[in-house]
Formats: sequence, structure tokens, C-alpha cells
Amino acid sequence: MEKKTVKERRVTFPFSESKKVLLVSFPDPNMSVQNSETGEDLKVDSLNLIRWNIKLIKSFKLPEKNYKYYATEIVELDQNQIDSLSHILLNYKFKKNKLSKLRLTPTSSYPKNAILFLNSNNKVFSYIEFCSEGYQFSQMPDETIPYFNVFSYYRESWKMIDLIRDFFKSNGIKEGFEER
Repeated sequence: MEKKTVKERRVTFPFSESKKVLLVSFPDPNMSVQNSETGEDLKVDSLNLIRWNIKLIKSFKLPEKNYKYYATEIVELDQNQIDSLSHILLNYKFKKNKLSKLRLTPTSSYPKNAILFLNSNNKVFSYIEFCSEGYQFSQMPDETIPYFNVFSYYRESWKMIDLIRDFFKSNGIKEGFEER
């Protein structure tokens, strides 16, 4: 399969529908801390994050999720950065004959970074979230990029995660991606 050109990538969903593309880092949305005085579980929400001295920049409501991302770092990409990102996401292919078996190592599924695709109303309509500890990622809506979610379960995906981690870091996102 031929690699997609910049022009082809720009007309491929979700890039074709995006008015803004953001890189974000955020605390684990499933995190909770137990209050030592009451024993109550405190869930991630804006008030608790402020109490925990976590600096919030903005919250984002996600389609098909019952929680928000409370961003602690945000980078809005320019067109050249978007083109570089689309090259990684749409042109990175694994060789089926060299595909390793499913990972058997324990993995975490708590994302701490995401690529958010915003429409003209500044609402998130698509996103890709990353969990670097477990080297997993997922997209919403499913199959925005064909086979992307399934690819996450293969060791070969680690190479893509490394490229994504380097992309985030080179564009100023410091939190969330740990070294393997």
C-alpha cells in the first residue's frame, strides 16, 4: 500500500473535519484518592484536582464518555505539525508477515495523553487517547483510522507509540509519556 500524500491525509477523517487539533496531557480520569479522614473515595473532578494542587488549564467533554479530560498541558498544532502527525497516524503500517503475537504482558489502560480533534464550535468530535505505561491507545469514534484500535494490542504498536511520544515531547507536552 502506498503512503498517503499530505493532500490525501488532509482530506481523511478526522483531519478533514478538524478546525483545531490539540495535544493534551491530563490526570488519569479513572483515578480516585481515599480521604484519610472520612474514608470517602474522591474522584477526579475539577474541585478535587484543585485541592490536590494540580493546575488545570481547560476541561474537555468527550463524545461517548461519561467523564471529562481536565487538561494540565495543551498544545494547539499548526498546519505543519498536523501534517507531521497525520503522517505518523495514517502512514505508519505494520507488516502482517512480521507481526508479533498479542502482548501477554500486563498493561495499564489509564490514558494520560490524547490528541483531540475539535469542530468549528470548539467541541471534541474525535480523539485518540494514549496510555504509555501499557503502550495502548484507542480512538473514538471506533475505526476512524481502520484497525487502529486492534493494532494497539500488538507489540509492533510500541514503535508507533514511541513516535507519538517523541512527537508530543518535541511539541512541548512534558507529562504523561514514560520511557519504556
